[in-house]
Amino acid sequence: MATTEPSIRRELSELSLLFEVSQILDRSIDLRDEMGPVLSAIARHTGMVRGTLTLVDRETGEFFIEAAHGLSPDEQERGRYKSGEGVTGRVMETGRPMVVPKVSEEPLFLNRTRARNDLAKEEISFLCVPIKMGSKVIGALSIDRLFADTEELDEDLRLLTIIASMIANAVHLRQEAIEEQRRLLEENSRLQNELRDRF
Repeated sequence: MATTEPSIRRELSELSLLFEVSQILDRSIDLRDEMGPVLSAIARHTGMVRGTLTLVDRETGEFFIEAAHGLSPDEQERGRYKSGEGVTGRVMETGRPMVVPKVSEEPLFLNRTRARNDLAKEEISFLCVPIKMGSKVIGALSIDRLFADTEELDEDLRLLTIIASMIANAVHLRQEAIEEQRRLLEENSRLQNELRDRF
């Protein structure tokens, strides 16, 4: 079957996005600085209207929006969920992605941020994928886009899953680097103590 021009354009755009995301994730040791630019890159290359990166608050166990595209600070602040609560909470709890073709028809969709109150003008699709390190869910990546057919949503889900995996890998590498730095500092301190004891 011949590849159509729109599908070639989409594949090129996806490759360009993945390359850009990989460059962004390599820029800084503190990934929190890079999550906003990652979401902006996704918006430029896809039909994303809004996007969020949600993480676990280790103290409260709640999920909160760490970075967002297309949300005001107030809307972002309202985006807090408990495990299993709403679509995002369900994804974080189960570790499985969810696609909501029309948010107006999904009872699990809470619109907690209230960023989607005017759905009369446009119907929104919502996609959410877990960010996992091994079997442990450390966050979720989600996007809103104008209503799309099932095939397009499946392609978006595949792309988001790849990006979530890239983010998880970047987090893992940062953690390893931080742990190695801590080991080196401890070793350095031990050697200095030994020298002091000797001399």
